[in-house]
Amino acid sequence: MSVAGKHEAAIGLGRHGYDRGMNKVGVIARASAMHDREGVRALRERLIDEIRSASGLTIEETSQPSSEHLTAILVLTGGVEREVLKIVAQVPSPTLLIAHPGHNSLPASLEVLARIRQDGGEGRILYGSPDVIGEGLRQELKLANAWNTFRFSRIGVVGEPSDWLVASDVDRAFLKGRLSIELVHVAIDDLLDRIAKAQAPRKEVNAFLKGAAAVAEATADDVRGAVQIYYGLRGLVDEHRLSACTVRCFDIVKRLKNSGCYALSRLNDEGVPAGCEGDLQSLCSLYLAYLLSGQTAFMSNIADVDPAGRTIGVAHCMCPLSMAPSYTVRSHFESGLGVGIAGTIPQGPCTLFRLGGERLDELFVREGKIAASAVREDLCRTQVRVEVDEPVDELLTSPLGNHHILLAGHHRETIERFYTRYLAT
Repeated sequence: MSVAGKHEAAIGLGRHGYDRGMNKVGVIARASAMHDREGVRALRERLIDEIRSASGLTIEETSQPSSEHLTAILVLTGGVEREVLKIVAQVPSPTLLIAHPGHNSLPASLEVLARIRQDGGEGRILYGSPDVIGEGLRQELKLANAWNTFRFSRIGVVGEPSDWLVASDVDRAFLKGRLSIELVHVAIDDLLDRIAKAQAPRKEVNAFLKGAAAVAEATADDVRGAVQIYYGLRGLVDEHRLSACTVRCFDIVKRLKNSGCYALSRLNDEGVPAGCEGDLQSLCSLYLAYLLSGQTAFMSNIADVDPAGRTIGVAHCMCPLSMAPSYTVRSHFESGLGVGIAGTIPQGPCTLFRLGGERLDELFVREGKIAASAVREDLCRTQVRVEVDEPVDELLTSPLGNHHILLAGHHRETIERFYTRYLAT
């Protein structure tokens, strides 16, 4: 198995609880007593069976809300608005209403949701084919599990943010008070001490080198040092029980003449979102990308913006190998030292986004596709060109900062729904 394959197998989604969150939907059905009881029973069973089959989820009918499952209210007929509102009072916001085309189900759902909003609550009507409703339920489970995991996380900050990050900090009181996130501060010297004591298994050094399409500036000793840096950082993550971390990585370059690129790449592939330069806003974005999609993401510099062509060029030396079937082992770009990864990320649909602001209450997000691009020697080693369908001018007029997160596939709706529900002011 290639190094990338081993890393993909290691991800597992278990570290953050992504696969340990709610995985069941409890459906509470309501119908008017004026309707034929047997007909309503058959309709209820048919709708639930169709949604269960289309969604692939564990869906069970229940009589009461529970913290053990996601609760959805199936509005079978009209005339049940007040009954449904009694259930709404017992369900955490947002309320999920499932409606169907017959028996005044949708009119009743519209009335209920209007009242919920009048009362200051939030909700959503899932309506359409079983496939559409099933996709909505899958998305809601992602949102709920991501929120429950993101809150109460332990996030490591190894060293202070890099000096050039003048717009990327997060309000610590907000993280603790609003999100219940615990920041674990670790001195860079503590990491360096761990690295000095770590060992680099020869088989892992060889696997990384043999898995590469080519090896350029970096030497076997450089790779050995990079693997040693990984084990030092991995030990710190394990001891402090970190869900994610960000590292003042240029201190490693200056003091060890090597980079943390391999270490951060590997941690991301093992399900621990790990970011560069102490950038907390981008780390939170990277972490949420993982929680909302279950996929590894690429933290990158915005290296080029073409408003006329609606293209964005991004680059960084830290590329998760699970995202790059082919990679070249190079040196770290700015310093020419140690190990940098020049990964080739496949063409295809993608999402580029970033949370910004000291309270993570700003968002930039675009969907597009990864396109072919020429490799430049004056940029970080992994380089990607993204073509999008919408204007990109705001990157030049009102940017949130430099680092942005690249994620394979289209995830804008899920990201925007999470942002609007939990972070937007």
